[in-house]
Amino acid sequence: MSTLEHAPASSFLFYTGNGSDKVYQAHLRQKDAGWVVDYGNGPRGGTLRTGTKTATPLAYKAARKIYDKLVREKTSGGYTPDQSGTLYTASDLAGRKSGELPQLPTAITEDQAELLMRDTNWGLQQKADGENRILILEGTTVRGTNRRGLFVDIPQNWSELYSDGRTVIAGEHVGDRFMAFDLLESKGQDFRGRPFLTRFNHLEQIASAIPWMEVLELSVATEDKRRRAAEILASNGEGFVFKRLEAPFEAGRSEDSLKFKFTETATCLVLRQNAQRSVAVGLRDDTGAMVDLGNVTIPPSEAMPAVGSLVEVRYLYRFNEGKLEQPVFKMPRPDMTEDAAVLSQVTRIKVRGDERSESGDEEAEECLEDRPRC
Repeated sequence: MSTLEHAPASSFLFYTGNGSDKVYQAHLRQKDAGWVVDYGNGPRGGTLRTGTKTATPLAYKAARKIYDKLVREKTSGGYTPDQSGTLYTASDLAGRKSGELPQLPTAITEDQAELLMRDTNWGLQQKADGENRILILEGTTVRGTNRRGLFVDIPQNWSELYSDGRTVIAGEHVGDRFMAFDLLESKGQDFRGRPFLTRFNHLEQIASAIPWMEVLELSVATEDKRRRAAEILASNGEGFVFKRLEAPFEAGRSEDSLKFKFTETATCLVLRQNAQRSVAVGLRDDTGAMVDLGNVTIPPSEAMPAVGSLVEVRYLYRFNEGKLEQPVFKMPRPDMTEDAAVLSQVTRIKVRGDERSESGDEEAEECLEDRPRC
């Protein structure tokens, strides 16, 4: 138990200079028989990347020394104290397998999206621009998992509820909000084999009592789907996902969940750091050879990605056998493995000096600006 002399501590630090708007949190916490120093950092309002400065619990004096040094380093570097911010949990299970894996939507073309707009067997939801999360609620405990099925830290206020029996909800972690889109278990009952529409209706009932959870709207009628797609496009959303209403839930890549994105993204490997706050990124081709896809600028609010790490890059298209056109750094991808950094994920190809795509479509350049017919 903590005493007055051995008390936990937290610092919320913000930096807004040079066009940046980022937050850093440091937490001195009791764990097992000792103390640990955890941290979280990232853009203000965005998803924080969390970690620890202590591999194992330490004596209070040693942990306090690390904590104080960390806070001094940040404040001397331009951060200032601020009492706002989202406190993240420090899960004892972080990094361990949860047994829960997400359903991953399959990408489709604009023509395929148009067919599904008219098919009322399919509903449409926004593709939230965050990190894949499955939440497991049991009693007063809420745990989060990532795309790889590993437990991860989540905002502490997500734990402020009670679940009568095990409930499992799939969604996206966006900032300090959870954007829910599917229900896998409810109060100990397995919903995975039930139709998606049934699962969604139950999800709305559960989420209505949870202040930090928002359910992604489901549109079914053709007119409603076109309206929602237009709203997502107008708000600079990433895209949308079609869900087959009668489909059961199955983990892994799914043909019952189909995504259409307004711009493309790729999970890339960082090859090297450049002098002007940019990194070179690449992907492996079918032979295993690394293909350099050019440089991506890293915003001042983001830490420079390490060589060998994975990052998500948004791009317009790729020149045939060349670089990515208009690449934009989206976020680091600690939830992915290097196996994901393959060239086959880049599907929008433009032949340099030609008005046609690699497939010979004379309207390919226009189609690179894929938009739903709303």
